[in-house]
Amino acid sequence: MIKDTRFWLTTFFEEQEQTKHPYKSLKSQIENNGCFIVKADTYTVKIYTPELAVIFTSKELPARNMDTQTETIVNGWEYLKTYIEAYKEGEQYFETEFKVSPNTLYGANAEQYVRDIHLNFFHVQHTGINEGWGYVKKQYPIILTHKAVKEFGYYSGIVNKVEEQVKKYPRLFATFDKCEHNLPPQQTETKTEQEQQTENDFTLSTIEDWLFEFKEKMNEADYKNLVSALIQYFERGKFPTLSKPIQINGRPNKKLFGWALNRIFEAKGKGVEKELLQFAKHNISLFTDVQFDESNILKSNLYKYFTTQTK
Repeated sequence: MIKDTRFWLTTFFEEQEQTKHPYKSLKSQIENNGCFIVKADTYTVKIYTPELAVIFTSKELPARNMDTQTETIVNGWEYLKTYIEAYKEGEQYFETEFKVSPNTLYGANAEQYVRDIHLNFFHVQHTGINEGWGYVKKQYPIILTHKAVKEFGYYSGIVNKVEEQVKKYPRLFATFDKCEHNLPPQQTETKTEQEQQTENDFTLSTIEDWLFEFKEKMNEADYKNLVSALIQYFERGKFPTLSKPIQINGRPNKKLFGWALNRIFEAKGKGVEKELLQFAKHNISLFTDVQFDESNILKSNLYKYFTTQTK
């Protein structure tokens, strides 16, 4: 079996804003048309985010091999075949599980049919991380692997089939995208629980993705304490008080570790906040000896360790 190497696209997401990739053009196409269409032989697939479209149309993507910690170039085209095959599987799944007769579409069960698709499209947690089939319309793989691309392809195929149904039966699906689509009270409550669970899983997945390369530098208890502390901060806005600092073994790159924490906070819509720097200074052994002036954090060495992208 070919090893599915994990690649962090180190500068890709910054460069796209500088128009070094056709990001803006692809973003405009998707905003205007709802997707970017790729034709492969006789088969057509849809891609729903400009980031994923850039990956699949770029032969040279700067990346870091997360296993060897070396810089390399990744050919995004090599992942397109994986996406297409999974896309076909997703379309077939929908045809098998959700294709119904005209009697259902126009009969007494029509509303339940639309409700079932609505819940699966927007609310049901299918992957353990993302909410609803439709997550592919707003997300993209942070860490590039064939496994992640396959998942995006599979659910994109399902999304395409759903949108075909919506277009074909506009009156039946008129309230499809409305969350108040006659949801019974119990289902509304379940949806709220699912939303919270999805958010929790996304937070945990993001933390583990960025701390993956440092996990072996900590014992199990310290690693769990760090993950739990970050989760508590995102949930409550306050870090816990630890009985002892989290010990980072060996000599890992301080800037690389700080940048990883930076990316976790960025994924949660936050910047490098004073509370994070205070926590790192007093609770992560790697940073306890780093200069940190709480009255002028931007000039502190600790802040620089967290905001300098390491190649």
